[in-house]
Amino acid sequence: MELVVRTVTRPELDKAVEVEEKAMKGSGYLRDVSELFLSDEVGPLLGAYKDGEELVGIAKYTVLADHTAWLETLRVAPEYQRQGVGRRLYEEFQKLSREKGVESMAMYTGLKNIPSYSLARVFGLDTAGRYREYQLDLAGVEMPADAGDFKPVGEDEAVELLMALKEKYEGFVIFNRTFMRINEPVIRQLAKEGKVLRDEATGSVMAFGNRFLEKRSVQIAMMGGDYDKCIAWAIKVGLEKGVPQVVTEVPLDDEALGQVFADHGFKAAAELQVMSGPAC
Repeated sequence: MELVVRTVTRPELDKAVEVEEKAMKGSGYLRDVSELFLSDEVGPLLGAYKDGEELVGIAKYTVLADHTAWLETLRVAPEYQRQGVGRRLYEEFQKLSREKGVESMAMYTGLKNIPSYSLARVFGLDTAGRYREYQLDLAGVEMPADAGDFKPVGEDEAVELLMALKEKYEGFVIFNRTFMRINEPVIRQLAKEGKVLRDEATGSVMAFGNRFLEKRSVQIAMMGGDYDKCIAWAIKVGLEKGVPQVVTEVPLDDEALGQVFADHGFKAAAELQVMSGPAC
């Protein structure tokens, strides 16, 4: 089977969604983020085409604020899995990285997803962190009486606040399962987007919001200070927006922080690992 990899075009979106839905058994999200992915002028949505015609695999190459590559949404139609499609897409990731001068790339997978882990290892990626995802279903949850008054901060203050939490979060700030290294370029970009918040009364800080899929959840990417206030604020915003969930990721070994979320009704939903390494 000859595989040709090229950028997926807008007229091919339905075919790309079909590949994802088959691979994910209907639980994908590509259509909901298609505008973001297709309008990205730096990182393409890639398609692997059997004999140059039939779309059998997809993957998104994204360049983050710190000029590292984030590899996401790698999906292969079930009937073409274990036939080199994923490997061919990774080869294209490396080619793009060379062309763009990107030196590091990363991705995430489930902690027990051996095929995905093994493929990443072939291309030099290794585990850089392990996290547990917690979700709070907002159906029936009451509006908090006192959620504080969190407001966006400027870039310099954001750098100071989030760098202080870098070790606790094991080096990554996570929005919608996008694992971004905690460093100055990333934090400044988050601050520009209004995603670094501080409650003046308690000094509490949050990285909060969404990278995409704003109608599905609100995301607590990091928090420090008064945890009760941070969680109450997230619940308040989630209820005001009418989203079904509040979601967060916690380092797998931080049982104390995980218990904080459990005490507020969050349920453990997934165990994830982020893998990173040289881009080429």
